[in-house]
Amino acid sequence: MVTTEKFIRKPFTIDAVRVTEENLEEVAKWCGGDVTTETRGKKEVRYIKVPVTNPLNERQTKAYVGDWVLHSKSSWKSYTNRAFDDSFEQYSPTPVQKEALFELKDKVNSTRQ
Repeated sequence: MVTTEKFIRKPFTIDAVRVTEENLEEVAKWCGGDVTTETRGKKEVRYIKVPVTNPLNERQTKAYVGDWVLHSKSSWKSYTNRAFDDSFEQYSPTPVQKEALFELKDKVNSTRQ
């Protein structure tokens, strides 16, 4: 008989920003992407061409207004708002985690001096 065990995927944190008309240029600069346009019907739509590593399709490299641009370790991703909401929740560290973050920040700052 096979005995199974339960596992949970380890969480990881990301930095993310939602693209708006107001921050489009700034987000493109942040992720190293380019603002470009495409024609949809009779309308010109601006988006960020995100430098995604190994995208599965072309859409994964485009961040339109309302989409999210994510940075994790050394890679960039683009998520639609729906996919982002399905995959992520806002990080809120516990008091113990906050204390550890402050200690780490103090240690990094003391080594830089």
